[in-house]
Amino acid sequence: MTMALFSPSIACAAPRVAVLDLENRSGDPRYDYIGGIAQGLLLYDLSSSGSIELLDRSAIDALLKERELSMSAIAAAPARSFDGISSADYIVAGEYVLLGTDVRLTLRLIDVATSRVATFSDVGSTENLIHGLAEGIVERLTGTRPRLREEGKSRSILSLRDETPGTIALFSPLVDARVLLDGAFVGYTTGDRRVPLVLDGLDPGVHSVSTDLGRDFGVVKLPEVSFSPWKELVRVPAGKRVVVVDPSTHFNDILYRLKQVLNESKTVAFDQAGRFATAYPFSFVDRKGITHTGRMALDVAAPASADAHGQGTVIVELDGTNQTLALDYAEGSDAEARTTIGLASFYAQVSMSYGRLSYELEAERTDVDQGMHRLDD
Repeated sequence: MTMALFSPSIACAAPRVAVLDLENRSGDPRYDYIGGIAQGLLLYDLSSSGSIELLDRSAIDALLKERELSMSAIAAAPARSFDGISSADYIVAGEYVLLGTDVRLTLRLIDVATSRVATFSDVGSTENLIHGLAEGIVERLTGTRPRLREEGKSRSILSLRDETPGTIALFSPLVDARVLLDGAFVGYTTGDRRVPLVLDGLDPGVHSVSTDLGRDFGVVKLPEVSFSPWKELVRVPAGKRVVVVDPSTHFNDILYRLKQVLNESKTVAFDQAGRFATAYPFSFVDRKGITHTGRMALDVAAPASADAHGQGTVIVELDGTNQTLALDYAEGSDAEARTTIGLASFYAQVSMSYGRLSYELEAERTDVDQGMHRLDD
């Protein structure tokens, strides 16, 4: 910040200050709005000091008309005489120009009685640019410097957005996986799903977050069953903390759950007629996005005597095609049956011990296998 030498008038009453419209020197009218924002903030800061009397708009207009002044005239000829203007002790005039993504704002504090000028100038893009210049003006007028800047706050006067940095708290089940932020390596996962890796100081907006623990870990895209490291676009609000959970796991864990479309295993008692029957429907979506429906139905009769065999059937069905498989078992021995229909393979097993029936029914997809994520290696 730069300031010219200036000696304020000493007065018991609060200095009366007129703040003129700020001039856009960028040559682009699209940035006229910046002047309104900056002037509004400046007026608020000066009034909140409690030691300065601001003139209202009508008084300012009358002041300018009295001397046929203009903002540009004051800025161009700050040393001119302001004798005779009794409605204001000081005039604040200013201008701004864009410097890339920043603004250079120059304010001139003019002593009406002496025509002396103090210049305050700084470069920035946030509200703190105006707050800092206002602190200097208040200090020059009152001898006391207020605290107007807000540390950690950075609402942009260019984009009308709050640019206060935000934070991402990344929770991941992976141990020592590489973490990438917007494609750049920023650290490793903590290895504890309850303890996040904190990514702070982030510009507000959308950021890409991803983890990488090699070819066996990540997420599976359905229904095609394709494999990739986890990656997510995260919108970070200004000054806020966003919690993100990485759903990555070992690919075989996912493949096992996809492959098993039916898995039932129980030990039951026969009814009074010496029979047991049950049925289980299932469905799954294949890698082409087609839904398949199926069913396994078990019907078993207990052996007529201790040395006799029990008989049963299991009916397997997929998409309207069915087969009946026979089951022949004895006390203390197992009976098994297998078959495949389309994209589903079926397995049934029954056994009897101490008069109770144990059974296991399984249906698995044939288009999914554990380890298939390594087939292209």
